Amino acid sequence: MSIAASVVAACAKDGGAAIANMENCLEYSPLQFELVGHALVIGYAAQAAGFIYFAMTMNMTKGRNYRLSSIYGMIVMASAFILLYNQWKAWEENFSLTDSGVYGAAGKTLFSNGYRYLNWSIDVPLLLLQLVLVSGIDVGSGTFNKNLQVTSSGLIMIYLGYVGQFFENDKKAGPLIIFGVIGCVFYIFMLIVVLQCLSHAKTSFKTDIAKDKMNLVKWIFIIFWTIYPISYFMPVISYSAEGVVIRQFIYTIADVVSKVIYGIILTQICMAESDAAGDEAKDV
Repeated sequence: MSIAASVVAACAKDGGAAIANMENCLEYSPLQFELVGHALVIGYAAQAAGFIYFAMTMNMTKGRNYRLSSIYGMIVMASAFILLYNQWKAWEENFSLTDSGVYGAAGKTLFSNGYRYLNWSIDVPLLLLQLVLVSGIDVGSGTFNKNLQVTSSGLIMIYLGYVGQFFENDKKAGPLIIFGVIGCVFYIFMLIVVLQCLSHAKTSFKTDIAKDKMNLVKWIFIIFWTIYPISYFMPVISYSAEGVVIRQFIYTIADVVSKVIYGIILTQICMAESDAAGDEAKDV
């Protein structure tokens, strides 16, 4: 066994208490180790590119809401870049290549996916507020306020997942499953509100380009936001090195599409709608 004794103790599954993320408890071939590292690099590089895009295009849109959407996008990119860069650094530093030719946790510190949830607690509310801003929907008031509904349900979903990921025990998966399932319930509620915003946007937008692109946003939510739970439940699906590789690639694909590509599409919608509003003002 190439994993440090201290890590083996942190991965002990007999007590039923919180244990280390499964990444720490497995051994990896050089290929598997490099694939995970590459997935993390792709993730933080994409966020850096997204930040530059939003900074360069912010002045191409007119109107307070549209420019504020770009600012939200820049904050999301900066936050995600810092997180993913540190995840990659932790992956490279916390594992070592042994004489047997496999990588195992060295025991200095533990690699943790928990930092992702803390990052999402910043990013998800901003991503959802971006959508509400761009859609132009009447946010309402009180408990019917759309901003309150999407952010509160999103944050509850994230924090339930954060607690659940401390129990990645494939032998006693009850807590992991319970927290995950309850979190998915709040995700469904959040998705319903999101679809309401998308429906409103498609009827209120002036340009066909914006309407078509908002349809793409709908599928990003339905597909790429919905695949995150696959990574969460991976300790139950496949507690293995292959499962870790799949998990990290799902995280990367979902992060790139649901943050970078999502933000770019919203920016293009803002450009199309602000140009149309400017043309109407000229005709008046």
